[in-house]
Amino acid sequence: MAKEKFNWKALFVNDENASTEKEIIPQEEEKTISFPSDSNSASKNKFPNKPTTQTAVDNSVLGKVVEMYESGFDSLNKPGYDFYEFFKAIKSVGKNDSSVYQMAFSMAKGIDANVSKESLLEQSNFYIQEIDKVHQQYHGKGQAKKTTIQNGLKSKKESLTSEISDLENKISELQIQLSNKKNQLQSIDSDLIKDISDVEQKIVANNLARTKILDTINVVIEGIKNNL
Repeated sequence: MAKEKFNWKALFVNDENASTEKEIIPQEEEKTISFPSDSNSASKNKFPNKPTTQTAVDNSVLGKVVEMYESGFDSLNKPGYDFYEFFKAIKSVGKNDSSVYQMAFSMAKGIDANVSKESLLEQSNFYIQEIDKVHQQYHGKGQAKKTTIQNGLKSKKESLTSEISDLENKISELQIQLSNKKNQLQSIDSDLIKDISDVEQKIVANNLARTKILDTINVVIEGIKNNL
């Protein structure tokens, strides 16, 4: 983006007589305009180094966009002397006071006698309008991209929320199943204890019954031996 070079004239300047993109006519070499710099001038008369903004913007991002606008502004320059050259002359001094404007205007008149306050103001409207067109175009694209990103994030959040809800339901079902299995395990232990107890009692009873019947049989056997 920092190196982006585009022809704002071809993009935004209407030319009803041209069916294809018109070429930019090279400017004739203009007379050099220079002013003595004044390092002691008041700061209030200085041009801002960067636009004021209420929103925090990364300096690297801002620098690239400002460079793009300045490059686009340069591409709008028309042949001859007009507001563009006057603007560059004022800005090159870096001092925004009456003496600089008067000197720049005098030099401008020396280059082109047709230069006037009215012509400069009228020409400035052209540059403002073309810059606004570019701003609106990029603003529209930016807003559209922002909306797309926001919609994408919203869709992802809704999808993840649904998946989380499904997982929570499954976890709840698994927790119920786990609780049931634990209850079954405890029930099995209780049933086993009861079954084992019943079996052990039968084993003991079986031993006692054998002993009892055998004891009785032995008594009879002794009776036979002793009494017959």
